[in-house]
Amino acid sequence: MTSGPSETALEARHLYFSYRRPVVIDFSLGLSRDEVVGIIGPNGCGKTTVLRLLDGILTPQSGEVLLAGSRPLLQLTRKEIAQRMALVPQNGAVLGYQTVFQFVLQGRSPHLSLMGFESAADEEIAREALELTRLGPYAGERVSQISGGEKQRLRLARALAQRPEILLLDEFTANLDVNFQVELMRLVVRITRERHLATLVVSHEINMLAAFCDRMVLMADGAIRSAGAPSDVITGESLRDLFGIDFTIRFDITTGPEVLPVIKGAQNHGLDSSTRRRSSPFGPVGPPMESAASPAVPQREGPPVRTGVFPPGGVG
Repeated sequence: MTSGPSETALEARHLYFSYRRPVVIDFSLGLSRDEVVGIIGPNGCGKTTVLRLLDGILTPQSGEVLLAGSRPLLQLTRKEIAQRMALVPQNGAVLGYQTVFQFVLQGRSPHLSLMGFESAADEEIAREALELTRLGPYAGERVSQISGGEKQRLRLARALAQRPEILLLDEFTANLDVNFQVELMRLVVRITRERHLATLVVSHEINMLAAFCDRMVLMADGAIRSAGAPSDVITGESLRDLFGIDFTIRFDITTGPEVLPVIKGAQNHGLDSSTRRRSSPFGPVGPPMESAASPAVPQREGPPVRTGVFPPGGVG
């Protein structure tokens, strides 16, 4: 690609869409090449609908989507869109009788001639996508034989085989172990930089997006509440506005904000202060909380971090 790293690859202007009620309201966002942008928000806030509008699966009832050069998305055919843009859905259909390699090779379909035959170059691109997502050893297996997490990586591999300019990812790390989440986010960032892509990621993994994204968009009730660098928009006030609960935010100058929901009410579950254990949405986890007399944990070298439930306005 010859495009400059700051070129706008896609722009959404004042998108509006409704089913029985408004789902996306006055949504405006630009995506630049070499950039990874993340969207977070509660269930039902319109995140997935935004991706479908950007990919042309849905047509906005008002507003428009423009590609590089200010070309309206509505002027392109589905094949032309697929040559430029790849969408990885959260639970896209896969055909169990196909092999893993055959499924990924389908990503080359938008680039095939009228005859519809894949070339040796197409097959090599598919193999590269399998290796990038650590699915190479499964190339000959049936899709029905691999795990749910491996199917998520498979969908990403097919999208990479499309060689898109714009990559749209909807909860693509769902059902993956955390090590694979980190590995795939690193892969997405690297490919975004190397191939000058514009990448948009929708996820509930706030910490993962805060660590890897250049910008973040916070959505609620179909609209953008705030957008900017993770360190600017991930605040106690902004997250409380989205999810209705308090959060502990630890800010590290090297990794950005790290978020943990404040779980209240442990005493209501029959636990006194001597036996209370750290809590999570899945129940008590970890060893008993350290008392004030416990030895201090050695701190790593580097700039200090601040921990606590920050007041409105976040880390100041």
